[in-house]
Amino acid sequence: YELLAVPVLFDNFVYLICRDGQAVLIDAGEAKPVFQTLENENLQLLDILITHNHGDHVDGCRAIQDRLGVLSVSPGVESREFDVLGTVCRSFATPGHVATHKCYHFPKLGILFAGDTVINGGCGRIMGGTPEQFFDSLQAIKALPDDTIVFGGHDYLVDNLNFALSVEPDNADMQSRLARYRSDPSAAIFAKLEEEKRTNPFLRAATVDEFAELRSRKDLF
Repeated sequence: YELLAVPVLFDNFVYLICRDGQAVLIDAGEAKPVFQTLENENLQLLDILITHNHGDHVDGCRAIQDRLGVLSVSPGVESREFDVLGTVCRSFATPGHVATHKCYHFPKLGILFAGDTVINGGCGRIMGGTPEQFFDSLQAIKALPDDTIVFGGHDYLVDNLNFALSVEPDNADMQSRLARYRSDPSAAIFAKLEEEKRTNPFLRAATVDEFAELRSRKDLF
């Protein structure tokens, strides 16, 4: 298996999981970079998995579907386990950023596509969900194996880590991750859950009230 992170729009990522010349796309904020990557890598696209329906995650869907004849899986589909390129994918509901949001966990590959639920040291704004839903979703993600690599929908790392350090100025793990971004952005952005737990204040919140207070502060940061 190979994983390709494809930059789209201004600061978004969509992802291609590839095996033996075939690929599945996670999110589709923009079509052109996806077409280019498929062509460059000589890949046949089979499906699109969508985390949530914001435009920066779905606006390329129609063009990709029309050109390649593939289907997309809505985040409204119930949570389930299904086969993707010969390995198990487990979708589970993670409302909070919006009311309907799915994460896609590939347990055998040790990867999680977290959409805008967990985004390199932070989390999405509350734009349709509730603090209670979001907190519960973060607890579900925290329960995954620590060596799971988390792939979020954006590169917000600098802003997120600057906020995190305003909450915990002496957190050496946060300082280290921010410093690593300057020399190796990918290694800092796509971190293991273990590091995410040490550097993400929203995953470190112990109660829903603490989470809600942090989220309100981040909105004004």
